[in-house]
Amino acid sequence: MRRLLFRSRAIAGLAWALAASHAGATGASLFAIHDAWLDEDGRPVLLSQWESKPTVVAMEYSACRFTCSIYWRRLVQVQAEADRLGLALEFVILSIDPEHDTPAAWRAYRDARDLHRANWHFLTGSRPMTTRAAALLNVHWWYDEDHLMHDFRIVRLDAQGVPGAAVSNYDEPVAPLLRRP
Repeated sequence: MRRLLFRSRAIAGLAWALAASHAGATGASLFAIHDAWLDEDGRPVLLSQWESKPTVVAMEYSACRFTCSIYWRRLVQVQAEADRLGLALEFVILSIDPEHDTPAAWRAYRDARDLHRANWHFLTGSRPMTTRAAALLNVHWWYDEDHLMHDFRIVRLDAQGVPGAAVSNYDEPVAPLLRRP
């Protein structure tokens, strides 16, 4: 009898843990931001369009002179490594400066860096959307006088949009971003 009671409690506990873990993962999904972002061509885009697609996300802004220049170089390295491995990755760059990152600013950013592949997407949302995305991706930003500063963080999403592997240092290996979540 004790064994049966123990087993039923263990099964109930496991079911509760799985349900709680699923609820937590669903709440942590970038795809839960249901508002439309604007892409570099001014078209509305939902983040959920990348559901079930291998996706890497970073937060940048078009006028950044330091962190973002390193970001795009690292992202290009991730792209090259994915190409070498035959892995089709989507690259979603979310603006951390929505007040200034217009579609035209993102197009100029793309042009200046020769980032014209169809799997690269540059998006701007409202400040509340940006704040929520930054929190989900664990990206922090602050002002140093008039200059916007931010963390270096490239994140791989799982199929449901939940952040997984991340690269948070300039010299950290990118291999975790290329593994299937």
